[in-house]
Parts: sequence; structure tokens; C-alpha cells
Amino acid sequence: MNQINNGFTSVTKSIFALLLIVSVVFGFANNAFALDVKAGPIWNNDDAKAKCPVAAQVYDAEWNGQWTTTVWGEMSVCGTDLSYIPPMSGNVFAGPIWNQDDAEFKCPVAAFAAEKSWNGQWATIIPGKMSVCGLS
Repeated sequence: MNQINNGFTSVTKSIFALLLIVSVVFGFANNAFALDVKAGPIWNNDDAKAKCPVAAQVYDAEWNGQWTTTVWGEMSVCGTDLSYIPPMSGNVFAGPIWNQDDAEFKCPVAAFAAEKSWNGQWATIIPGKMSVCGLS
């Protein structure tokens, strides 16, 4: 019985160690493979707080709070929790859009994130929660 008990304890410890290793590896992998999405020019942290969540929303992702300018006055990127960036076409998510002025701010950012241009069209698909912007 003691031998069975020791064997069970050994197996339990091995499984626990394996789970710990896997969780550490995948935890680091998540952070190591986070990708940036384009957001057009970002001028400061307040501008990033407005634009980066929109750019991340295009891919149904979360902004990780990081951003950097890649081409001064032309392009900045926002850090996300993405591990890959899928190709985009048609319409892209932009979070809630409240009116035309809001669309004219959010849709160009969403289009930049999708590496496309905004075609001037937008629609609310879930009132108060989600709108889409048309791409060309």
C-alpha cells in the first residue's frame, strides 16, 4: 500500500510540474507574440487612449496599453493581445459609433488597423455596443 501511495504522490508531483511548465511557457508565449496594429498618427497618450482601443477592436482584440510612433506624423502602432493578424476585407468592427462625427474619427483608425481605406460607410449592428466601418 505504501508503494502505491508513493507512486501516486510521484505521479501527482510530475503532473503538477508539467502543468506548471506548460502554463509558464504559454504565459510567456502570449506576451512574446503580441502584435501591433496600425492606427495612423498618434500624437500623445490621450490620443492613444482614444485611437488604440478602436484599432484593436478591428480584430476583436484588446489594446495592451502600449503604443509607438513608427513614422513621425504619419503612422503609429498600438500593442494588442493578438498572436496573428488576419487579413481584413468588407467591414471592420469599430466599437460603438454614436454619430457621423464619431464615425469620421473612428472609421479612419479602424481602416488603418485593417491596412485599408475607409469608404465613408458605417453602420450600427448592436445599438450602443458595436458598429462597423466599410473598407475600400
